[in-house]
Amino acid sequence: MLTKLKSFIEKNRLFNKSDQIGLAISGGRDSVCAAYMLNELKISFLMVHVNFDLRGKESEDDQKFIEQLSEKLTYCKGIQAIKENAKVYANNNNLSIQEAAREIRYSYFDKLKQSNHFDKLITAHHQNDLVETFFINLYRKSGINGLKSIPIKRGYVIRPFLAFSANEIHAYVSKNSIEYREDSSNQSFKYLRNTIRNKVIPPIVEFMPRFLDNTVQSIDILKAENDTLDYLLKREIKKITSSDSENLYITKKQLLSFPHPSVILYRILDKYLFNFDQCEQIIACLNGISGKIFCSDTHQLVVDREQIILNIKNKNSIESITIEKEGNYSFSNYFISLKRINEWKYSTNKKEEIIQIPPHMFPLTVRNWKRGDRFTPLGMKGSKLLSDFFIDQKINVFKKNKTPLLCSNDNVLWVLGYQISDLVKVSGVKDVYCTSFNLS
Repeated sequence: MLTKLKSFIEKNRLFNKSDQIGLAISGGRDSVCAAYMLNELKISFLMVHVNFDLRGKESEDDQKFIEQLSEKLTYCKGIQAIKENAKVYANNNNLSIQEAAREIRYSYFDKLKQSNHFDKLITAHHQNDLVETFFINLYRKSGINGLKSIPIKRGYVIRPFLAFSANEIHAYVSKNSIEYREDSSNQSFKYLRNTIRNKVIPPIVEFMPRFLDNTVQSIDILKAENDTLDYLLKREIKKITSSDSENLYITKKQLLSFPHPSVILYRILDKYLFNFDQCEQIIACLNGISGKIFCSDTHQLVVDREQIILNIKNKNSIESITIEKEGNYSFSNYFISLKRINEWKYSTNKKEEIIQIPPHMFPLTVRNWKRGDRFTPLGMKGSKLLSDFFIDQKINVFKKNKTPLLCSNDNVLWVLGYQISDLVKVSGVKDVYCTSFNLS
């Protein structure tokens, strides 16, 4: 098994001799086996343990066991451990226990990586975990990207023990009389993984003894096919997408030219946490009325007239500021200047305007658009809904929510970067100001 492990590490280039290695260890059979095998290969490593405080004394005993093990193994350089109650974290963040545990775990891993405790972190996933994850993702209606299951490496996390089956690890532990901790929650059927592990896979293996081996090989084929598909799709996706500092744009017409546009869209949006069902819903409304918004946990998407626009959630609003008199002001990531002038020359620069503001209009405010706002564009009699002005200017919903307005009470005086109101057009020489704005 040691030869097999060394070969797997070298074949997949998981780490170099100069890399500092961490091992995520729970105290269970798999991670303890990993610790002994690394020690036998004379690979120095740091133990990393997360105590989720879910099983009272049992959780405390797990940590004590690992601390004692870290002193016992020659090539273990020590242990880094954290205790955080996953149930409390889940309640505070509206997550399941498993989601909370994952967030806590990887947040801690990231912190240790950033503080140079390790270069690569080993997790003790094995081939049975691979097959179980395949079934979980199959049940959750995943495409190839999900069915390829657990990657051998992702960022700094590496999984050399995917070289082995659970039976091989069990045999190694038994042969070497290795002690480990048994997690009682592994027997609970409230977790989908445990149901698949204990109820679904065993009867299949009973009738098809080579099922696990063949499934692992099938997953390897799926990974290879997915890599090839990714390579080809990246070139096609590049043709239908563009981006700027804030948004990703997807051209609707070109997207719809593909045989299965929802598949292409999922390939684009998967990393922004949109699922396949959402992608199908987005495609279904592309020929309808524009303006429909879809959200993932981290991003929001709007179906505009000719394109789909994606940006980060909760990045639209700007802070509101009050302008009592001429001067320089900062708000959000903008800088605005208001300067009284006696002589002026009109500029074609949309970020600079000459306006007349009598004293009764002060104080001014800079704020976001709000529903019901009306605007009287320069040269127009009467007013119109500002939302209609945005439509006329082809300003999408995300940009609309980020466009600052200079106002006096509820009167919009300037849609910054677009148009001033007829209310502040210059008709004399008194109370004339040059106002300008820019990114700060």
